Formats: sequence, structure tokens, C-alpha cells
Amino acid sequence: MSGTYDGQDEDELAHEGVQAFNAMAAAMDRLGATLTAVDKRQQVRLADEEEEASRARLAAQDAKEAATVALQAARTSARSAASWAALGALAAVLVAGGAGYWLGHSSGRESGLADGYRNAQDEKAAASWANTPAGRLALAMDQLGGLNLVATCSGKGWHAETIKGRRYCFAGPAPDGQTYGWPLP
Repeated sequence: MSGTYDGQDEDELAHEGVQAFNAMAAAMDRLGATLTAVDKRQQVRLADEEEEASRARLAAQDAKEAATVALQAARTSARSAASWAALGALAAVLVAGGAGYWLGHSSGRESGLADGYRNAQDEKAAASWANTPAGRLALAMDQLGGLNLVATCSGKGWHAETIKGRRYCFAGPAPDGQTYGWPLP
């Protein structure tokens, strides 16, 4: 080859390669920003859950102290029916409050984690693929300007045909006389 590739000079190829690299760098920056945002949301949710847990512990401590006072009052008084009813109501409130907190805490945490993983999954998959042999090959082809030719079927002597509703690119007959091609995106 004499410094050109399919009609393009080296400067054009280098410029396209730099553009492709810049596009990839921008995509990686967006991925980093998305993952950072997900991490921040998770930290906020965790802090909120810890604050709720702390308030629940304080409420439980207050309820325990109130129950202790009620129990002492019930022991020192004539163990009236009203004292027992109040103690029973307090116990019911404590049980209901504790169950509500537990269910809400578990549900909120699981929901937050699921949201975070869902948001990051696509970006992680794209970044992971870019590090595979196929991803590195696609990048190298793109840097040399060949990926666009293959994807658009725009090489010299190539032509596109639609077969059964799907577009294919054909590059001419092979040495065995058969014509082979590839599906187009």
C-alpha cells in the first residue's frame, strides 16, 4: 500500500481515528459520571436508612422506658384493668412499629440496590465488551477507517441486497465461485 486505504489518505485516516478515540473517551466519561451518580444515590439511600434505624432505636428505647414506667405503675397500683390495657396497647404499638420499620427498611434497601444495578448494567456491559478481543478488534478497525466501510457496505465493488427483509453486503465472488456476504446493521 502506498499510504492510502480505499481512497483515503493517511491524514484523513488519522483524523477519523482521533475522532473515534475521542468518541470512545466521551462515552467512558459518561459511564464514569453515571456510575458516580449511582454511587451517590446509594450513599444517600444508605444514610437515610441509617437515620431511620437510629430514630426507630430511639423510639424503641423511649417505648421500653415507657413500658417500664407503666409496669412499675401497674405493680404499685392495684393492677387496674386500665394499666394492663395501656400496657397491652403500648406493646401492640411497639410490635406494629417495629414490623413496619423492618418491612419498610428491607423493601427500601432492596429497591434502591435494584435501581442502582439496573442503571449501571448497560454501561458496565458496554465497557466490558470494549475490553474483549472483539471490542479491541472493532476499535482497531475503526481507527483505520475500515469499520465504517464494513458497516455501511461502501467498499469498492461491494453492494447491498435485501433478502427476506434483511439487508446484506456482498463483496463479489470468492475463488470457489460463490458469493458470500454479511448482514448489515
